[in-house]
Amino acid sequence: MLIPFVIGLPFLIGAAITFTQVAIFVSSATKTEAIYAGSVAQAGGSHGGTFLYPRFRFITPDGRTVTITSTFGSTDQPYDNGEKVPVLCEPNHPEYAKVDSFQLWLTPLFLAPFGILLTGIPAIVFVAMKNRPSPPLPSRHIGF
Repeated sequence: MLIPFVIGLPFLIGAAITFTQVAIFVSSATKTEAIYAGSVAQAGGSHGGTFLYPRFRFITPDGRTVTITSTFGSTDQPYDNGEKVPVLCEPNHPEYAKVDSFQLWLTPLFLAPFGILLTGIPAIVFVAMKNRPSPPLPSRHIGF
């Protein structure tokens, strides 16, 4: 019962940390619009194929042009050339920008269920066993 709890704890902590990081980023970031500017092809994966990592270009409020490459790749080109995409960026560090999509939340959403199951189930079993009344001790009769 202790082993699943110990295994699940890092998942739960990881989910909490990554959720907090994403929430802080989203709340402090500036939303802007970027244009899809092609993809960077990289070999990889177990099938030996090529993954395409989308690149996006946007202009900061002070007029700088910034190009970012997504950390999420796929085997298909996910955007049309010139397609407009919402982007979140740090106001003081626009090079640290991410596409404003569900993908921002994938890491905490992946880790949380494992953490909840692996820590929650043993915790519930432990509480249930602790709150269960103890069986009466067998009485010893000394017969003469």
